[in-house]
Amino acid sequence: MRTFFYSVVLSTLLFGFDQHHIDRLLDEESCENCDFSGADMSGLDLIGFELKGANLQGTNLQNTNLFYSELQGSDLRGANLEGAIFWKADLSSCNLSGVNAHKANFKGAKLTHAILKNSDLSESISWKADFSNAKIKHADFSNSELGDATFYRNDLTDSNISGTILWKTTFKESVLTKQQCEEAKKEEALLGKDVTCKEK
Repeated sequence: MRTFFYSVVLSTLLFGFDQHHIDRLLDEESCENCDFSGADMSGLDLIGFELKGANLQGTNLQNTNLFYSELQGSDLRGANLEGAIFWKADLSSCNLSGVNAHKANFKGAKLTHAILKNSDLSESISWKADFSNAKIKHADFSNSELGDATFYRNDLTDSNISGTILWKTTFKESVLTKQQCEEAKKEEALLGKDVTCKEK
């Protein structure tokens, strides 16, 4: 029944894509290094699917459930991730530049070495997410939940973390503005002695 549902939905939404890739995704729940760029995969249940190295540029993943999914090294530039669930997903080394991840769920997600440039993560939930070594530039984390998350070797000076929950969030070897440091301290974040707080 599940395969039939996916066949009907994806054959409609992904018309024009390599059928072999679609078949692999449906039959094996895995399609590494496949091309789904520009596809509409919104609202699908892709729990635990393996999409390592996949091309998901401009893909519509709005409200898609990718709980525990594996997307290591995937290209999600410009993708619509609004409301998507990436709870405990592996997004390490993914390119998330320009994504719309408004109200997305990254709780417990692994985003190590990911690229987050001009990315909208406002009002997202990222409790216990790991952003270690992620390249973060002009990212919008405003009004999001980053409690107990980890930032290691990150530069957040040109990113927006206003109104963000930072309770027990760990910052190590990272660079923040003085204002961000003050806000983090008020939120009871854990700032290591190696954190730099500088004028913006």
